[in-house]
Parts: sequence; structure tokens; C-alpha cells
Amino acid sequence: MIHPNSEEAIYARLQYTYTLFENIRDKFNGAAIERGGYERTGVTCMYVRKFGVKAYAFLGDVKKCTVESSFTEEQEQYINETLSSLTAFIVGQNAKHSLAERVIYYYVNITAPYFILAILKSTEEMLSEYLQAKPEDSAILDAIFRVAGGEGFRDLMRIYSPRLIDGVLANKKVSQPNTLAFVDIHDRYCKDDSGKTVLAKYEVWCPGRTLARAYLNQCQIAAQELVDKHGVSFAPSIEEFQVFPYEVSIYMKQFVQNIVSPLLQKYGIF
Repeated sequence: MIHPNSEEAIYARLQYTYTLFENIRDKFNGAAIERGGYERTGVTCMYVRKFGVKAYAFLGDVKKCTVESSFTEEQEQYINETLSSLTAFIVGQNAKHSLAERVIYYYVNITAPYFILAILKSTEEMLSEYLQAKPEDSAILDAIFRVAGGEGFRDLMRIYSPRLIDGVLANKKVSQPNTLAFVDIHDRYCKDDSGKTVLAKYEVWCPGRTLARAYLNQCQIAAQELVDKHGVSFAPSIEEFQVFPYEVSIYMKQFVQNIVSPLLQKYGIF
């Protein structure tokens, strides 16, 4: 029996998943591509769950709203496994440090007064260490960032982290993003019962909701400790973003591809 952490097992999973996600690499290759493509039959869209029939008026009086994924069901299983493993890594399980510990270190020693820059650098370090610990997830993580992971981490840093800082400084509780923040709505055309072509909608759900909440919790822990134990004051977010990559989503996609590439080469995956 092959040990799951053996080089042979790592190579086998990496080779299989690299082939499995070939269509993702072909489709999401840098151009702006609309997500979706695999309908989840029998799944009720999130807006209808939340608002009932009123959702259709909100969605522009369309008569139909479905749910799609950019991944096949098999691909989605691997995506969810990796997101779960990465979430545990973020909070410090099987990792040298939690994300909060990394952010505190980077802020105190390198990036002060830029807190969000400390988050970015800590995220880079965390992703690099994760793939060093689990190289078999390289092709899967690459697929995640090609489809939506870059945008997801961009929003966590550029939208939610400034709110978090404001809340900590004001000693107010910061709410997590609600469920609809993880739902994208897209247009599509389909035939109605009469055969007429009509506008419809479909949702694509972000599978990283649990990871995002763990990530923001870690950032809040770091911010609170920096205020309580180090007495820091943070730079205004507008100044933060002047030292940030221009488009964080593209930057993060490329960053992940850069750390994945040598691992694929190491195991002879092309």
C-alpha cells in the first residue's frame, strides 16, 4: 500500500489533478471569462432561498434563475478538499504559524504602518508554505486562483480588511460578509415554454466562504493584538493601496502560478 505522504502518492495525485483541471487552465488563461458552465440541477438559487418569489423582481423580472459552477462535480470535490485543508492551515493547524501570527510579525518588523500590506505579505508566505507542505495540491490551488481565488483574496484585502481596521480602532464588532457576498449573478438566454428566447439568470457560488471567514477572523485577531499589546495606529487605507499591487486579483493569480510552476517541474508534470 502506498503511503499518502510518499513521493509516489504525491506524484500520482498531482498528475491526476493536473490532467483533471486541464480544461480550467485552457479556459481561464488570463482573459476575462464568464464563470459557470455546469448546471447544478435541482439546486435553488440563493436569492430565491432568501427572498422567495420577490427575488425575480430584484433580478430584473426574469422568469428563471439557476445555479451553475465553473467546475465539474469531481473537480469540485477536489476544490472543497483543498479549501478545507488550506482553511486549517490559515488558523495554524499543520502550519508553522497561524495567519494572525504572520500578520503581527510582518507589521511589527517590516510593513508598519501598513497593516493590509502585512496581510498581503503574510498571505504570500502562507500559500508558499502550504504548497511546500502539500505539493500534491498545486494543480488544484492553481485552478482555484484562475477561476475566482484571486478576486476573492483581493476583496478580503481591499474591501473587508479596511472595515475590520475601522471596527477594531472604534472598538466595534465587525460583521462577517453575508452569504450573498459569495454569490455572483450572470445573464443567460434560454427558451421558454413557447420556444421564445428570453433572458434568464444564473448564480455561481464561491466555494471559499468558510475559508474567507477564517481568514478575516485571523486578520481581526492580528489587528486587535497590535492595538492592545503594541499600541499601534494604522495608516489610512488610501495610503495603504498606494503601496499595493495595482490589481491584486491578477497579482495573486500570477503569484500562485509562480509558486506552482517549480513544483510541477520538480515532479515532472507538464
